[in-house]
Amino acid sequence: MSSSVPKIKERLSIVDVISSYIQVEQSGKNFKARCPFHNEKTPSFFVSPDRGTYYCFGCGEKGDIFSFVEKFEGTDFMGALKLLAERAGVKLEYEKGDKDKDKKELYFEILEEATKFFEINFEKDPKPRAYLLSRGLNDTSIKNFRIGFVRDEWRSTSDYLLGKGYKVEDLEAVGLVKRTEKGTYDRFRSRIMFPISDSSGRIIAFSGRIFGKEDAAEAKYLNSPDTILFNKSNVLFGIDKAKTSIRTRGYSIVVEGQMDLILSHQIGFTNTVAVSGTAFTDNVVDSESKINNLGLIRRLSPNIIFAYDGDSAGIRAASRSSMIALSLDMQVKIAVLPEGKDPADTIMENNDAWKEIIKNAKDTITFHVDRICQNTSDIRQRGKQVRDIIFPFLMVIKSSIDKSSYISLIHSKTGIPSSAIIEDFEVYEKTHQVSIGNEMNVNNLDKKKDIISRREHLEKRLFGIIFWQEKGNLGIDINNAYKILEEKIGKETFLKICEVHEPWKDALAQEAEMWYGNRIKDIPRDLEEMMLSLEEEILNERLILLLDKINQRGDMVENFDPGPILKDYQKTVERIEEIKGYRFK
Repeated sequence: MSSSVPKIKERLSIVDVISSYIQVEQSGKNFKARCPFHNEKTPSFFVSPDRGTYYCFGCGEKGDIFSFVEKFEGTDFMGALKLLAERAGVKLEYEKGDKDKDKKELYFEILEEATKFFEINFEKDPKPRAYLLSRGLNDTSIKNFRIGFVRDEWRSTSDYLLGKGYKVEDLEAVGLVKRTEKGTYDRFRSRIMFPISDSSGRIIAFSGRIFGKEDAAEAKYLNSPDTILFNKSNVLFGIDKAKTSIRTRGYSIVVEGQMDLILSHQIGFTNTVAVSGTAFTDNVVDSESKINNLGLIRRLSPNIIFAYDGDSAGIRAASRSSMIALSLDMQVKIAVLPEGKDPADTIMENNDAWKEIIKNAKDTITFHVDRICQNTSDIRQRGKQVRDIIFPFLMVIKSSIDKSSYISLIHSKTGIPSSAIIEDFEVYEKTHQVSIGNEMNVNNLDKKKDIISRREHLEKRLFGIIFWQEKGNLGIDINNAYKILEEKIGKETFLKICEVHEPWKDALAQEAEMWYGNRIKDIPRDLEEMMLSLEEEILNERLILLLDKINQRGDMVENFDPGPILKDYQKTVERIEEIKGYRFK
């Protein structure tokens, strides 16, 4: 297996690989991009064709084509190797005694053999196919998703696999059999089998729908248990088939079940994934460093539509998922399905209806405000429901401008005065925390920051260039750079930043030299862009402080006039817009 790695690297350029995932632009001998592993507006992610490596000045991510694909796809090294080998046209062959073929690879092999066995069973029995055809699936979809069948027999799967030479303890490890004091029996019996794959296309688990027998004690759907390969909270059904389409279309659709997903793909919405009866990972603390299902979708596209069942349970599930997605700074919409209908029902009845539902999906806040207005016309009841339902979403939204826009929306739809909404929301922020899962608490008064904040990233990159210049290498007017920076961010802030980064002068200079090397001509442009970005970050912090000042004085000073502070606030917003306009003109 070790010989495959250099062959793949010989055939695949790191620039070609990375540019197939994210947009890159040439910068001298190297290339740069916005880092896919943390949220940023100014590119800090550099790719070196000569070294075959990448490095992000923002979050510190670095590596080669294999580590990039591992991180981006949310897979392991062998998954990345499989994807890149297929792309390079390199056949992976295990050598005798190759230590790379560890237990995990054996487990993948067992699950692949099980999938083939289920497919054979499916071909032999016409009844499962007839059922799926009656549900709207066609033969192409059945084949593409490798749908199979297992008969109502206690040991047919295990007998087949044991006959192939696999051990019963390994079948148990991948969730195919159960062992009890009375003996061993197959976990899946009398079920239509849906293989679940990781992002590289390797089978990691199954979901089986009961078929062929009536037994109230049997679950309608049975998923594989958590194993070394499969964690139900971190896997999306169909991600291997949807990921390219999500990237190219610029948004994803999330549904709840296998049939919903397959039918959606069948009518052209190949950017659809399914949660397969499991909730989105709730233990997300940092969207940039955790590998989880929403983290992967976000790297593919930040735009997401939740299209869950049109009943109360589906709406609750969509709300929970939306809360997590919003906390990851995604653009979130909810599709409005007919009450009591799921996507599969809707598609079966009318393909065009599904297209309209996706087209007319509403952003999360609008979706819930509309529901509140439909529920009651009483202004007090609307106010209470806005506090209970809408405010938790507002708390996880990071943009102050977006929050202000939503407050205007709530006012226009509900008739509640904007001042009352703002006042209630300010009180709510001070007295509530929004809990997302077991580990994440989001509070706008005390937001959890990334390990290294975006502002720190910018400061380090910028001062790295300045410290490098102090060694006399660049021919840039260092005093003028200091003067411009001081004017943009203020003298006091400038002196504080200098004090913070002075002890790391040599390390920061070395990082700058590593990436700019022969691209010194690019530095003035990058320096100007970083100064603008740093100024923008500091101004955004100022907006928050000004809002706090209005809140505090409004509480403490009778007949308080917020006019002067609001004027300062507006001036700050205008400067931020100027910076954005300058950068993107």
